[in-house]
Amino acid sequence: MFLTKRKLLLVDDEKDLISLLYTILQKSGYEVVFFNDPLLALERFKPRYFDLMILDIRMPNMNGFELYRQIRRMDNRVKVCFLTAI
Repeated sequence: MFLTKRKLLLVDDEKDLISLLYTILQKSGYEVVFFNDPLLALERFKPRYFDLMILDIRMPNMNGFELYRQIRRMDNRVKVCFLTAI
C-alpha cells in the first residue's frame, strides 16, 4: 500500500511567515505549494489536487476570503484554514 503526502496550498504575502510555515510543514511530511500573490495562486490552482489551503486573510490585490470564494467555484472539496496577524 502506497501512502501519499497530504498536499497543502499556502498563500500569504509575508515572505518570512511563508518561509517558516513551509519549512515546518515540509519537515512534518506535507507537500507544500506556496504563493505570495493571491492572484497567482488563483491562476495556478489545480482542482482536486490540494487537501488543505492555508490562506492569509489580509493580502494586497485580493483578500483571503475572496480567494477562498473563487477557489471554491473550482473545487468544493478542499478544506481551508484562515490565518492572519493583527
